[in-house]
Amino acid sequence: MKMKLRIIQVVGYLEASFIHVCSRNHPRIDQCIIESIEDLKPRLAKGIPELNVPSLEPLHLPEIAISKGVNFRASGTDLIVKGASKFKITKFKADIENINYHIGLHIPQLKYVANYDVNMKLLSLILKGRGPMQANTTDVEAVALLKGHKEQRHGKTYVKFDSLDLKLKWKRYHVKLENLFNGDKTLGEAVNHALNENQSEIFDTIRPLAEEVVSGVLLEIANKITKKFTFEELFPLK
Repeated sequence: MKMKLRIIQVVGYLEASFIHVCSRNHPRIDQCIIESIEDLKPRLAKGIPELNVPSLEPLHLPEIAISKGVNFRASGTDLIVKGASKFKITKFKADIENINYHIGLHIPQLKYVANYDVNMKLLSLILKGRGPMQANTTDVEAVALLKGHKEQRHGKTYVKFDSLDLKLKWKRYHVKLENLFNGDKTLGEAVNHALNENQSEIFDTIRPLAEEVVSGVLLEIANKITKKFTFEELFPLK
């Protein structure tokens, strides 16, 4: 059975019936949860202020930073990601009692704009500069294992997610970093060309870093969604 979970704000008694929950003994629990997520997608696209969940369309990340040793440092500010709300669930397996979820997703295309600051050696390429950047990735595939536990708060049982093990791959990407090497146009164009022509090698290098950043974002969103609801509210017996 799939039911609507009502969120009640004390101030103004605002009710929002947009989260559909599935009973723990549902004979097709995995499909029920998939349908619930599909129902929630329009709200995820716009954001859910009641739960402090940010908009997915676009997704705004104030700052991200990655580093790997002294010769690999990059950061981005005011990152805007478009296309995340177009995700399609390709596989789903839930272990409700043990809080384990195996999830597969496909996103047709993601577009990014940000201000970057980079100083690194990537394969044989030296990247150094700061300025605007634009990028896109197509046919993004994600496989995730989301794990958590039950915890007691104020005499009630809640769900807390602890980790999200994420594996990413994508068919192609295109990136343009402006103002590389203090605006050296010739060198900047050569490096941008090399970044886009050596996709397989660069993908193998940056994939673990991308997986770490995306895992952190998705784990935070998942916990925001479940934080205000008890386990019984999310997965009632009937």
